[in-house]
Amino acid sequence: MWAILTDGTRLLAFANVLVLSIVVILAFSLLAYHFTYSFRVSVARRFSLLLACIMIVYVSEVALTRVDNAASAERWLRFEWIGIALVPTAYYLFSLAVLATTNFRVGRGRQVIAIGIGVISTISVFDAIYGQAIVQDVVFTPLISYLVAGPLFWAFAAFFALAALLSLHNVLKARSRCLTANSRKRINFLLLGFIAPGVGVFPYFIVLSRLVGAAEPSRLLFGLSIVGNLAVAVMIVIMSYTVAYFGALTPDRVVRYRMVRFLLRGPAVAILAILAIQTVPTIERALGLPRDIVLFSVITGVIVGGQLFLSISKRLVDRLIYREDRDEVAWLREIDRHLLTTSDLRQFLENHLVAMCELLRVQSGFVASVVGSDLILEAMVGSAEARLAVVANPGWSETLRRAFRQENVHAPMSEGGYWLWPLQEKSEDGGLTLTLGLLGIEARTTAPILSVEEIHVLDSMLERIGSALVDRRLQQSVFVTLRSIIPDIERIQSMRTMVPYLEVESDTSPAGAMLELSPVNSPEFEAWVKDALSHYWGGPKLSSSPLLGLNTVNRSLERADDDPTKALRLVLGSALERLRPEGKQNFTAPEWLLYNILEMRFIQGRRVREIADRLAMSESDLYRKQRVAIGHLARVLSEMEVEQVTQANGKSSGATPPQTPEPERLPVRAA
Repeated sequence: MWAILTDGTRLLAFANVLVLSIVVILAFSLLAYHFTYSFRVSVARRFSLLLACIMIVYVSEVALTRVDNAASAERWLRFEWIGIALVPTAYYLFSLAVLATTNFRVGRGRQVIAIGIGVISTISVFDAIYGQAIVQDVVFTPLISYLVAGPLFWAFAAFFALAALLSLHNVLKARSRCLTANSRKRINFLLLGFIAPGVGVFPYFIVLSRLVGAAEPSRLLFGLSIVGNLAVAVMIVIMSYTVAYFGALTPDRVVRYRMVRFLLRGPAVAILAILAIQTVPTIERALGLPRDIVLFSVITGVIVGGQLFLSISKRLVDRLIYREDRDEVAWLREIDRHLLTTSDLRQFLENHLVAMCELLRVQSGFVASVVGSDLILEAMVGSAEARLAVVANPGWSETLRRAFRQENVHAPMSEGGYWLWPLQEKSEDGGLTLTLGLLGIEARTTAPILSVEEIHVLDSMLERIGSALVDRRLQQSVFVTLRSIIPDIERIQSMRTMVPYLEVESDTSPAGAMLELSPVNSPEFEAWVKDALSHYWGGPKLSSSPLLGLNTVNRSLERADDDPTKALRLVLGSALERLRPEGKQNFTAPEWLLYNILEMRFIQGRRVREIADRLAMSESDLYRKQRVAIGHLARVLSEMEVEQVTQANGKSSGATPPQTPEPERLPVRAA
């Protein structure tokens, strides 16, 4: 009977270690979550301090199950008291932060109480580590170890309880100040788990040893510990879930989804891995296999199986999280999967051009799209010399006009050593057509001669390329809509963070508000201009540039066929034209220096050495002058932004805005 009791006790002790490990993983994971997503929020920061105290206590408890001598046990027990002694301070500071969210001004009395609790906690930490007043010698047993209570232990217990009650009073007061049902609901959830830190970290074994003289661990003791620690695990998750909403600018749907997915991907998988590792010795003995083989197999199975389960259960999790929003969220994800980005379009066109060149046995081809009155080179295959020849050809304007008039889109034209097909979109009524651009394939003969098979393949490819350009144009309108919505959303969110009780003098006119939100006011504006110029003909620094938020860019979208990247390129080109001196270009005149540097460096894409030789200066001097030129261009962009905002404000008020001259356009530009 005693052997069965002993085996049962050890089984419960093993289960207790597993539960302790779960609490450690949850405390660490939630601490990392709040530091990552909510560090700026006072409630989250102070709750993180509470989680840190819980983690110290439970890490020590897990370590105590593996020590084999009293000296090591005493070191871990005294380290554990760092978390125990600091919990009252963390409790009270957290409750004050919650109370402050109800616009309650914390008075001097509560501040003095917070300082007093902090001082007593600090003194308790030092005494627990180095002294004997609160805790004294260690009692070491194979399953349970604890420190003997000192003469001031009961005073500390009373202080611990008093701090917890004061903290609870603050949270209850915060609940009484809540005016809406939603805010009261959040505080109720917080109250549901508020007792968890105190229940979890208080050293009950010291109390039990004093009251009943417990020297032997019992099954009842371990059973109560398991139940209590499981309750702590559940309650700190509830508290963390509630704290995640404090100060969050994102919608509740986003907070809820982010929190649940984090718990499933991080702590859940880690808990399964720890539980699996703890059971490895049992599996090892049952199968008779080496420990490393069993360990590798179990860990691999847990990680891979966990990720597969998350993928399979994703639809169910979304249904639970999003509820009435799941149809809209499903559409958002469909848009994300089907959007054709600039890189996607370029790769799609290049793949088709490669296939067409292989079919016709030629070496180069290109696709150019119509943007306003310009042709923009979207994609090209072939040598660098062929690309330069295409860009430098002055005859594309006439070719584009011929394409507008051409009725038979299947018959290619000839220009500049290329066979050209117009890419057209039929209107919905099947009548008029819209020319989207040109497809050019290197001419293998002077007159276009194609076999029946080649014509059939080319027709299908022309249709697919035209459809891609149409889809891209439609998707650009989606991006334009999003860019017009997101600034308003961000403005509303920023208003939520403002203190509504302070009066701040500011420019409240529409023009002042637009300029205040414009990128020209950022200290990084000049760096953004340089980055955009470095990817002038295409690249992430242009397509993802913060300069896309300029009002001048938004006003240029119509001329750029609703393509923000091309609109930004047009604005940069207009600013550069303003920087250009009057008259014929001169490479020796000082007034032309800044324009020549920008034009050759970023528009023509020449090498630094070549530009320095052409302008008769050293490379280091060229870099200095380039910084000056970019600064001048940034100033021109700022002036254009002010003019655009003033013009828009003048239109809204009925005034006649000044007319801005249109810059000259090149017939072909490379994207």
